[in-house]
Amino acid sequence: MTCVNHWMVGLALVATGLAAQETPRPNRVAWFAGFPEPLPQGVTEVAVEATSQMLRPDLERSADQRTFARLDGEEWQFTGDWATQAGPGRFNVRVRVVSRSGGLSDQAMVSWHTLFHLPQGGRLDAPKNRLAYHLERDGRVIGELYRPGVALMDLDLAWVLPFGHRDAGGRVGASVQLPTGKQADFSGSGSTDGLVGAAAWKQVGPWRLAAQVERVVLGLPKDSPLRLVMDRTAFNRAWGTVGWVGDGPGLLSGLGVEVSVGYAGSPYKVGLSRLDPPGWQQHWTFRHTRLPRWRFGFSEEAGTFVAPDVTGFVAYTFGDR
Repeated sequence: MTCVNHWMVGLALVATGLAAQETPRPNRVAWFAGFPEPLPQGVTEVAVEATSQMLRPDLERSADQRTFARLDGEEWQFTGDWATQAGPGRFNVRVRVVSRSGGLSDQAMVSWHTLFHLPQGGRLDAPKNRLAYHLERDGRVIGELYRPGVALMDLDLAWVLPFGHRDAGGRVGASVQLPTGKQADFSGSGSTDGLVGAAAWKQVGPWRLAAQVERVVLGLPKDSPLRLVMDRTAFNRAWGTVGWVGDGPGLLSGLGVEVSVGYAGSPYKVGLSRLDPPGWQQHWTFRHTRLPRWRFGFSEEAGTFVAPDVTGFVAYTFGDR
């Protein structure tokens, strides 16, 4: 086989490997918005997300009274990934633009919990449709946002190297996040950060198993306000996924469902039960054979979590999958 043929086979493996395991959904809680995005798969796509965030008013202050945190608002975010071939792998640029406001979903959330006799989580004790992001330590404001507006988040540049094929394979890569956002309003970390990660997948009959692990490193300068609320600048993240692959033309036979559990370590140390511990979230993704470029889904708390966070999303991938 000629060198050209070897190269073409390699590109084919990259193409099928990219489509096999998609970028996992991240935790969209405002405290973590400035941290690096998950390692991408290296395909061009766009997504729109809507997130409702709420921290119970009775959990806003630490026991030692040194920390005050308020988190209440709604976000609409556009995420755009542009990817291109770069040597044996793929280069990926991720841009995020977010609109933050008090929103209109608070009453819907209250009604939903009332309908199913679920705890309200403090929503009845806070003003409806309020935007209030605030983190304070020892009287110093770390970040705050009270005025609705649109913000450019930190920019992610990544390179990924897939291997294997659609039914069994993986990828490794690294990314750098540039400080295009602002630390003061939770749209960035105020520093250049990075991560290294790896993903793997395998299909067994109609079932698909996948996992992704990452190490995040924050490049916070010594005078960064975030250092007042953190006891480390590196932490781990991981996702595990089980999916059912639809392969028929019918409404039910063509439906595919994936359930992921995401773990996000927390670098924070302020004495708040919804900020210091690692976060756990469940992510549900739906797709259909008649809409091969589309996927839909939502994310919600799963056991312990850093703050109540409910996100719905729709994503569209360009090109064949």
